[in-house]
Amino acid sequence: MRLCLFLLLAGILDAILTQFGIVSGFINEGNPVMSFIIEKSWSYFYLVKILLPLLLIGLYYIQPLKGKSKALLISACVLYFSVLVLHMGWILLYFKHSA
Repeated sequence: MRLCLFLLLAGILDAILTQFGIVSGFINEGNPVMSFIIEKSWSYFYLVKILLPLLLIGLYYIQPLKGKSKALLISACVLYFSVLVLHMGWILLYFKHSA
């Protein structure tokens, strides 16, 4: 369950940082699907970022993850952590550039 909650919090943080980066003109969205959603509406973007992990949490309550499913969840957490590290890198560059 903690991994599912991590994905939810990481998704929300990723959405906030992505919006900040795009609005400030410092980054572009690298995921073409998310880029399309952002073009439609930031609200849709946040909705996707929040609802997908919530759906996973709901599925977890129905059937706890085991075996390959749990390995995929762990992989998703590692990838999201990597994305957040990447965000921290450009945030440091942004503030260094702004100063």
